[in-house]
Amino acid sequence: MKARFIVILLFCSGLFQYNFAQDIHFSNFYTNTLNLNPANAGFFTGSYRFCIAYRDQYRTVAEPYQTLSANFDAKISNRHMQTALGYGLLFNYDMAGDADYTTVQFGIPLAQHIPINGNSLIFSYGLLPAIHYCSLDYSSLTFLEQFEGDRFNPQSEISEDIDMNSRLYFDFSLGTQFLFKPNKQQSYTVGFAFYNLNRPNVSFYKEDGVKLKTRTVICGTANISITQNIDIVPGIKMQFQGKQHEFHLGGMGIFYLDNPFFSQIQTGLWFRSKNKDAIIFGLGTRYKEFDIMLDYDLNISTLRTASNGHGAFELTISYIFDKANRSKRMTAVRCPHSL
Repeated sequence: MKARFIVILLFCSGLFQYNFAQDIHFSNFYTNTLNLNPANAGFFTGSYRFCIAYRDQYRTVAEPYQTLSANFDAKISNRHMQTALGYGLLFNYDMAGDADYTTVQFGIPLAQHIPINGNSLIFSYGLLPAIHYCSLDYSSLTFLEQFEGDRFNPQSEISEDIDMNSRLYFDFSLGTQFLFKPNKQQSYTVGFAFYNLNRPNVSFYKEDGVKLKTRTVICGTANISITQNIDIVPGIKMQFQGKQHEFHLGGMGIFYLDNPFFSQIQTGLWFRSKNKDAIIFGLGTRYKEFDIMLDYDLNISTLRTASNGHGAFELTISYIFDKANRSKRMTAVRCPHSL
């Protein structure tokens, strides 16, 4: 029991330090595209897009990491110049650990999409100005001075000098993206995004300066029609932030159904390499204009001793409204969506 307590304590401490100066992330980057690259704003078939995602992580260890994202985007097409301007709203909420370390983000993604060779090659670029609010409940933390031998005394005085328990800061991000569509059966996308370019100070101490490191995201996907009723969507995503790195490799299978309500079944399998972090399983469907995807992270890293192999559940729901042709059957949700 004591050994297990020590493992859990070290596990939570490591996660807290990791999350303290790092951005939030989601396993499903196919549907939650505004958190992948600001150049995705307005990059889809339709008029308006809504997306909501919820992630619950490490619930079997201690207090879970809970993340909520809600976003909206649309576009304004310029038929004369054959370009499109994308705009949207992005909201992220994240709460982690016993100390309720909370991050709230509100951003306005903006993008422009420029056809270079008809619709077979499209170049997109975007920016994301955002405001972040971070807070921490120090009363929920325990310190070394509070341990008297094997006993814990919450009334013991601590030497930690705490300046503030919240911080407000602004950050700025950029992204670019290329879509190549040689024919109706194939499309390929490569995107690059750079977050926290201004490197804001996220420290809770007035004297110290902890700069949030710039995060670089590289994502490549393909959409290939195997038959009239089956598409495969392989993808790769790499993230780099300071000494931390993350690598996604896998893909989805989309199976089209002859059903007036459920028109698709979507399955996915990915491997996330961050010290051999997790295998991710995905299962989803399309109900009318709604895409619903459930992902589960199976932990395979050295942390599986504390987590019992359990990682995270993630639910993503997106809705696309096409005012130009409301009754038209929507095309497949792909990452990223073509114009």
